Amino acid sequence: MKRLFALLIALTMLLAMTACGDKNNGKPSNGSDTPSTGNAATPSDNGSTSSGKREQITFWFWGAATDYQVAMKDILAGWYNSSQDKYELNIEFRNTVDVDIPRALAAGNAPDIIYASGPSYTSTYVAENLVLNLDSYAEQYGWKDRILGGIYDSLTVNGSLYSIPGGMNVGGIFYNKDLFAEKGWTVPETWDEMTALFQAAQAEGVYPTGAGNKGWKPCNDHFSSQIINHYGGSDLFYKVLTGEIRFDDPAMVDAVQLTADWYQAGYMAGEDYVNLDSVEVMQVLADGRCALVTAPTLYIQFIGQLDEAAQERIGFAPMPSAWTDEDVYDMAINCNFSINASTPYADECAKILDYMLTGEFSGKLTEAWPGYWAVPVKDVVNYDASGMTGMSKLTMDAVQTGIGQIDKGYFAFHPSTFFPAATVTAFEDIDTVWQGVVSAQDFCSTVAAELDADIAAGAVVPLAKPVR
Repeated sequence: MKRLFALLIALTMLLAMTACGDKNNGKPSNGSDTPSTGNAATPSDNGSTSSGKREQITFWFWGAATDYQVAMKDILAGWYNSSQDKYELNIEFRNTVDVDIPRALAAGNAPDIIYASGPSYTSTYVAENLVLNLDSYAEQYGWKDRILGGIYDSLTVNGSLYSIPGGMNVGGIFYNKDLFAEKGWTVPETWDEMTALFQAAQAEGVYPTGAGNKGWKPCNDHFSSQIINHYGGSDLFYKVLTGEIRFDDPAMVDAVQLTADWYQAGYMAGEDYVNLDSVEVMQVLADGRCALVTAPTLYIQFIGQLDEAAQERIGFAPMPSAWTDEDVYDMAINCNFSINASTPYADECAKILDYMLTGEFSGKLTEAWPGYWAVPVKDVVNYDASGMTGMSKLTMDAVQTGIGQIDKGYFAFHPSTFFPAATVTAFEDIDTVWQGVVSAQDFCSTVAAELDADIAAGAVVPLAKPVR
């Protein structure tokens, strides 16, 4: 249990650090990556309320906003609980879920369905034999053919599947449609067009891109990874994660230096970077004070917290690359789910996970909770989104288009999903390069040392090779 104990210590420290800037504790709130109310919603008939007549299947999730909790209960638990009369899916929302899960697994009282904030968490549970091998269910339900290959591989350990993905985020550029029409700008389709737009925006007194990390330092990843992937190549992170090159390779140092060049040129909200949280970044975009925001579709959640008129002004497009004319999408998942090795209800849990891998589930929950539940399954492209509006439509359009390209290999890896824990923590300090505290070379050498140790420990998840 040493690896589980180490993970628990790391998560407890992360939770404590988050608590310093977030009165809600646990998952970050409002302007950070995952909105939270700080309190679980009142249990509903489809979710946490037990009738006492059915056997309970338990599932813990993070403490999402109340409306989102209700939607998840209605769509997921409502579907399952109405499909039969023997079992009841009981969803409990916890702000401290990342710490609660490993603690409960160690104590032997964890829920039946195991939530994780990324594949590296699950690999620790696999090493301790705490979650089930899902190969038989993958074969029964055809999951390998349904899940995008780049995601499926990352959820395997020694060639076997141990979890299924939650929602997928694809990276791109958000832009203000009204501002572009007013200035006569067009959405950039090449790297040169994008950098020319930056100069035009600055000449107009507008930030080239909106960005900020107030209250949640991991936001650094969203902006830096897109620059690195679209400048240095979609295979650059792949090469360092697989050990083909070290993280301090000249190609990586060059790409990291470019992120600093952007920051120091004022391209990333200038001096306001440290003063903007994620909701405020999207407000700056809606107000026409920046030309673009380079971020994952996760940020659609934050657009949804703006007024309706502001939401209508924002569009989304692929971010151009310096090395190809093809549309390339940064790829990430916000969570993944396993089955507790001790559950007596494994087959029922698999049925629930299988429904979560359908276009129907993804589409319905995206309508109620835009920006989070676009599940990375090929079936999503067939979902009829014609009836969607607003942020739900924006989410589904982006992901349906992105899935087609990702399935052809035009994807790049996002650190929060694919980096081991120690490596991603080191990478989040990239803002020290931007601020001139350390050089790009020294920063990359520090990250390289962490990644070398993670590779040696077998902490890197299996990766599909992107097209380059």
